[in-house]
Amino acid sequence: MIKAFKIIDNHIKVIKNPTIETLKKAIWIDINEPSKKEMELISKVSTLPVPSLDEIQEIESSSHYEVYADGFQLNCLFLQLIGRDDSSNANVLFLISGDKVITICQDEVPELRLLRMYLKKDILQLTTPKEIFLKLMEMKIDRVADTIEDSYKRLNKIGKSVLSVDSENIEEAIEDLAQEDDTLGMIRLCLMDTQRDMLILQKKKASWLMADKEEIADILVDIDTLMPHNTFLSEKTDFLMNAAQGFINIQQNKIIKIFSIASVVFLPPTMIASIYGMNFKFMPELHWQAGYPFALVLIAISGVAPYLFFKKKGWL
Repeated sequence: MIKAFKIIDNHIKVIKNPTIETLKKAIWIDINEPSKKEMELISKVSTLPVPSLDEIQEIESSSHYEVYADGFQLNCLFLQLIGRDDSSNANVLFLISGDKVITICQDEVPELRLLRMYLKKDILQLTTPKEIFLKLMEMKIDRVADTIEDSYKRLNKIGKSVLSVDSENIEEAIEDLAQEDDTLGMIRLCLMDTQRDMLILQKKKASWLMADKEEIADILVDIDTLMPHNTFLSEKTDFLMNAAQGFINIQQNKIIKIFSIASVVFLPPTMIASIYGMNFKFMPELHWQAGYPFALVLIAISGVAPYLFFKKKGWL
């Protein structure tokens, strides 16, 4: 699906029913889940080479970016949080020339959708392709920062559950920790990808980008600030995961300990009962009048004695 915007009287407006002629005048063309026909249309409109859909999905350094005389091509990862149990990074292709920016993505990206809404409601006025690109990068970093903050709050809640004395939902906490670890990994990959993008643009020193060096430097500073926070949360997740597994091991050891002691306590009474359950003809105790009470008392003493011994040793 193609969504496009153009500048009219220094205001950005939506292009309805886009055609080749109207798209040539667009400042921003956003394509979500593009068809072959739409890709062919964009190829006719763009002044820069348009890669295939397969090439867009590649993230190798050789295909990650291309710098041209009047613009550049860049693949950027944007964080995707689909529900509670699914996080990923969507790859967005940027084609930026002197007169327009083209974004192509197979998935719906929240930052792109939000920027389209801002422009439709005239909340933001961006009049150059560079401004649109840098604004998307800023929104991307802001969203990552919000996600890190949310993750910190969730980890605090999970931590209280894991470290509580009477933790009943520790298995559920482990599942939550595994999901948090996956999300933090996606965040780290997104930050590293953005950092690489900005450093590429700095090193290439494209002439049209020289006026925006400060914005790029600010984005890099934000990334450098967020990376330690992400690392801290990853370490905290590992600590809580190890603590949860340790508590499970302790609980299992307690159960095994109870069964082990119970088997030892009941072993002597079982042995005595087995002896007097033998069917030998000559057993003196069989003819005693007090033989049965004597056997019961002996069984009781043989069971209580190991228990008191373990109690005295502090093993119970």
